Amino acid sequence: MHDTADAVVIGGGILGASTAHFLAKKGFGQIILLEQRTLAAVSTGHSAAAIRTFYSNPVTVQLAQRAVEMFSNGEEELGGDCDFRQIGYLALLDEAGIEAGKTVVQLQREHGIRIEELTPADLSDRLPMVNLDDISYAILEPDSGFADPKKTTRNLVESASEWGLTAHEGVGARSITLTNGRVSAVETDNGPIQTPVVINAAGGWGRQLGLTIGLNYSFRWSREYDVVLNVPFDTADYPWLTDPQLCVYSRPAGPRQLLVGLGFPKEIEPLDIDNYDTTVDDASRHRVEEKIFQRVPSTREGSFDHGWASMYTISDDWHPLVGPEPEIPGYFACLAGNGHCFKLGPPLGEALADVITGNASKIDITGLRPSRFIEGDYFTSAWGSGNRA
Repeated sequence: MHDTADAVVIGGGILGASTAHFLAKKGFGQIILLEQRTLAAVSTGHSAAAIRTFYSNPVTVQLAQRAVEMFSNGEEELGGDCDFRQIGYLALLDEAGIEAGKTVVQLQREHGIRIEELTPADLSDRLPMVNLDDISYAILEPDSGFADPKKTTRNLVESASEWGLTAHEGVGARSITLTNGRVSAVETDNGPIQTPVVINAAGGWGRQLGLTIGLNYSFRWSREYDVVLNVPFDTADYPWLTDPQLCVYSRPAGPRQLLVGLGFPKEIEPLDIDNYDTTVDDASRHRVEEKIFQRVPSTREGSFDHGWASMYTISDDWHPLVGPEPEIPGYFACLAGNGHCFKLGPPLGEALADVITGNASKIDITGLRPSRFIEGDYFTSAWGSGNRA
């Protein structure tokens, strides 16, 4: 393993992989990525993988818009085909949700994003299996969809090897070393790596890593789960369906299969990040099934196929922490996916790489700086608390 590097990225999820990829692509030199497990082993690999622009803040809308562009051109932008399926992203809203929905529509149109406003009558022929009795309004993003999170992450890492990126799977980072207040090294399972730049993209473990240099990030962690159901209808034309009323989402997972999970607002399920059950217990499965049975009644006639559980790392305003810590030269955070950073990961990595290399960025991510909470500058959302944002 190298004992020196121009930058060390700690964490092999989508945020770490993206930052490492774009640092290498921009010619920053020898980049080392450390991943204690395997690439996309935890939150990223278990993502439901929505690629959508359905946000209510300008910075997240811009990031999501760039993400759709990147996933649509995966070979050129992300190092390979990411199995992006543009099936459309459809939000179903009742009367209470119309105001927030129209806020999102206006913001998206201001940024030139294609979006359609629909009525239940517009949807009845396309989605005859969906119960629309309580729905008054719907929003469709025709260019959105989902991708393969594990393939995307590995594409980013492997394609950047020719530019100087080396990934070490199975090698963890134990601490960051400072010399005269500046980053000087990373202590790993295999010994130290001397480096002037460190990116903390350690996901749920980013707080512990930050503590090694006196940074105490305010995170919560929640156990999250998805199930895959066999269903008695063709899912070929089924879009990504988000349902704020019942707090459930669903999308195709294969022929005559749906991936289904719980959306916000919902209770956070605290977990021990080093020791939690990655299977879906019966109670969790039934909570998901109860929701989808109401929205898509014929799913009652189907069957449970499989499921999994993972975690969200949650910041104080449900937005990621991305940028430098000014008091520690050479240190950068890229943390707290909050359940929506698979899609935002590539443009966030691109923008952070620009910050680190001193280049002009396509998107100003200053608002995501880790110090914003100390400054009282929190993000808000038209949807209230949660990762719908």
